[in-house]
Amino acid sequence: METAMFKRLIGLFNTPSEEELKLAQTINNSYKSLRVVGRGTIRIDPEEIFESPEFKQDLARAKRLVSD
Repeated sequence: METAMFKRLIGLFNTPSEEELKLAQTINNSYKSLRVVGRGTIRIDPEEIFESPEFKQDLARAKRLVSD
């Protein structure tokens, strides 16, 4: 068990993988109001989410599922 914890700790000091860098770039380009506060808490303006095309599509999809 200690070995697994040690490997995770060492992993924190490695350079990020290409996949991790792509994910970080996607997150950074997602919402203008996105902020990371405290110990990893993410804050996004709800208005920005409600107005996004993705949210509107998902809302319409959910309404179809419930009404059918």
